[in-house]
Amino acid sequence: MGRIGYVAATDRVRPREAVDLATLAEAAGFDGTLVTDLFQPWLPSLGEAPHVWSVLGALAEHTRTDFGAGMAVPGYRAHPASIAQASATLASLHPGRHFLTVSAGEALSEHVTGGYWPEAPERINRLFEAVDLIKRLFGASAAGRDTRFSGEHYQLETTRLWTMPERAPQVLVATGGPVTARRAGRSADGLLAVGVPHDQAALVIDRFRAGAREAGKDPEVMPKWLHLNVSWALTDEEALAQAAAYYPIGAMRFARGDLRNPQLIEQIARLVRPEDLVGRLAISADPEVHATEVRRFLELGYDRVFVHNVGRNHAAFLQAYGEHVLPALG
Repeated sequence: MGRIGYVAATDRVRPREAVDLATLAEAAGFDGTLVTDLFQPWLPSLGEAPHVWSVLGALAEHTRTDFGAGMAVPGYRAHPASIAQASATLASLHPGRHFLTVSAGEALSEHVTGGYWPEAPERINRLFEAVDLIKRLFGASAAGRDTRFSGEHYQLETTRLWTMPERAPQVLVATGGPVTARRAGRSADGLLAVGVPHDQAALVIDRFRAGAREAGKDPEVMPKWLHLNVSWALTDEEALAQAAAYYPIGAMRFARGDLRNPQLIEQIARLVRPEDLVGRLAISADPEVHATEVRRFLELGYDRVFVHNVGRNHAAFLQAYGEHVLPALG
């Protein structure tokens, strides 16, 4: 069976607690940590949004498994070259342990610098141009060469990353869409499926494999990971209540990439009823329900599932998964 990683919920814990929880997760048996790149939390009540690269630097010093920025977004708050430099530095500090996932982004965190927020097709084109730039910069720098880049959206004058690990970090594309997944198979090193139900997850991984084969690559040796939201608590009632309180966006049946601030999302969330979340994610106190949910995605061919518990009961969640869920998946 595949590997099970942990999602550090940095939008709802202080940075030091995120590091401590990653350490607890590793002790409980989780394999690897994903830290989401946000500038704002989805809800004001969540209350946090630390700088992802700072958190990763501290987390890496306290853990032994691999780690990475989840869904870093090139091109708005940070030029792709800046993301490449941050990633290469972490990989140099911790050889073989760091990976990079990038996404097209959401207005919530990316419009804050005041630039134009493009429509979805352009955001996707910008993403893949950034992937091309980052991989070229990694490749040339690892070989001790300068490179330059002139694209439709990004420019890079002749330069290199002067701090570079022997092996460049893998670059995965994070997406929930089959079209983007196919392009990821052609252009990236791997896939991180995000926010997809089971039937959509099957389509996404199939399209990723198709894209990889079109590029002459073997998809079976490429990372095929999935970010999974769950709600675990001591009772089913608590699990449902915390999902409604802290993850109402899970019930929103529309694209949320253009929502711009936590206060607006909070207003929309008032329309969400707890029952609207049923069937949208695993909500249960029963460890077997959680094990079954994770297993369903692994059986589709995903070789790693990063689990995000949407509540605030982080330590209890880690203990329950470590004692009951992870052994059932072993």
